[in-house]
Amino acid sequence: RLALERLKEQNMQELNQARTDFFTNISHDLKTPLTLVLQPLKQLKDTIVSNDTALVYMDLIEKNVSRIQRMISQLLRFREIESQKITLNPQVGDFINFVRDIFSLFELYANKKGVETNISAYKDNLYVAFDYDVIEKILTNLFSNALKYTPDNGYVGVRIYSAIAEEKERFPSLNPTEVEYISIEVINTGDCFSEEQIATLYTSFNRLSSHRPTFEESSGLGLAIVKELVDVLEGKIWMVNKTDKISFTISLPLRKQAGAGDMQPNVYDYTVSEIDDIITQDTAAPETGSIPIKKTDNILLIEDDQQLRVYLEQRLAEKYNVYTASDGEEGLIKAEKIYPQLIITDLIMPNRNGLEVCRSLRQNFKTSHIPIIMISGTGDDNQHKIKALEYGANVFIDKPFHVDYLLQQTETILRNQRELKEKYSKHVQVDPSNVTVTSMDEELLIKAIQVIEENIDNASYSVEDFVADMNVGRTILYQKIHDIVGMSIKEFILNMRLKRSAYLLEKSDLTIAEVAYQTGFNNAKYFSVCFKKQFELSPSEFKKRFPVERNKNKANS
Repeated sequence: RLALERLKEQNMQELNQARTDFFTNISHDLKTPLTLVLQPLKQLKDTIVSNDTALVYMDLIEKNVSRIQRMISQLLRFREIESQKITLNPQVGDFINFVRDIFSLFELYANKKGVETNISAYKDNLYVAFDYDVIEKILTNLFSNALKYTPDNGYVGVRIYSAIAEEKERFPSLNPTEVEYISIEVINTGDCFSEEQIATLYTSFNRLSSHRPTFEESSGLGLAIVKELVDVLEGKIWMVNKTDKISFTISLPLRKQAGAGDMQPNVYDYTVSEIDDIITQDTAAPETGSIPIKKTDNILLIEDDQQLRVYLEQRLAEKYNVYTASDGEEGLIKAEKIYPQLIITDLIMPNRNGLEVCRSLRQNFKTSHIPIIMISGTGDDNQHKIKALEYGANVFIDKPFHVDYLLQQTETILRNQRELKEKYSKHVQVDPSNVTVTSMDEELLIKAIQVIEENIDNASYSVEDFVADMNVGRTILYQKIHDIVGMSIKEFILNMRLKRSAYLLEKSDLTIAEVAYQTGFNNAKYFSVCFKKQFELSPSEFKKRFPVERNKNKANS
């Protein structure tokens, strides 16, 4: 009995020590982003006169405040799980489509790193009961972890399959009549884990950086949360560690039947613009005196003259990520691989001249939307200028030119692109021809809008359904939609639903609940939240603004 009491006391001491270590670690990790909030603020006092510098510091502040918020949210979530206070809320939904949707949010980030992605499933749809929030957090952390440790030009793959007999043996009791056993494998290329790392893999705030120089800071609570949440779902998680690749597999028992409740739309908080921060949230900026300017736009410069190419690259690199090519053929290959926001090309070049490059870009579905600036040093520039514009160039600049003029044209084109995307996302009525660059893009957008309109009242209409209806490869379509309107496919579908709902609220006498139902929202509360976020007014406030319009329609009917 005495030995048992001592064992209990020892276990309690170890538990308390583990908790103390946990909060010590998280306090330490919180200090870095807090420092990066306070120090830029002090710098702002000295540099507020310089607007560009002020914006850089403000951006750094915002990013690190977001990091703190996420870390605190993770901490609270972890404590909730640890104290066993988490309450599951399973809803019937398409599990496979849900996994696909969340993975699609990470594909753009992967594309920027040149990382190849693939997702496969053993069937198209699987309707089971699962907690959307819990599954989202598991998947987000797994996908984030995979991309974080995948080198540039690497590979991340996801495989969804029915658990095999060997995996089912991991479960103490099986009930195949009521439960579907599903496994999800997330595999990525990269260095394998050391034995030390494996031993602490699911420990909160284990650090991988001493063995993996690509990332300086801790992996946070990611894998620890995954392990705890998988345990909450009575599932299993394991890892396969090979020399050049790593895979994590989770196996979950999901009920084939659910209790009362509507099928809910796949709702989660992250947008494409946040994925980069999610993946890099634990990688602190270097604590040095200089802070790099955030460059969001990629530019491809195609120029055969080495001296001019190097000079223009240096000037453009002050504000943009610049990729270069020394001839037209190389330029076309890089354009399809990089998906730049703008292409600057010379006219006279070996291996395809500027006109051929321009025509090929416009005829290629993947690159048809990219704006082009053409520069030329030929004598009869009017003739070439007309031809260049006919072939799809947006701007034609004669040599010799002032580099500041080129920089101004570059900034103007990119700003106009951003403004058109913003206009599309905010305005209720938008003409697709105002958003796009080429007739090919206009046709794509018109078809996309038509496809969504035809399914606007279908609450279960998913990204997979949209991709199938558009008959375009998922990754290519995802990139095109994002580059044309600045949204992911999921955001685009939601945006169209909200625009249609705004139109109905303005023009009809339908109730808010009826409008929500007719535009594919099963949950009126979720509809109201989305609507207010989009239009900065609640549906009821929006409806009150148009009583005259509705009365006119009623009188005319």
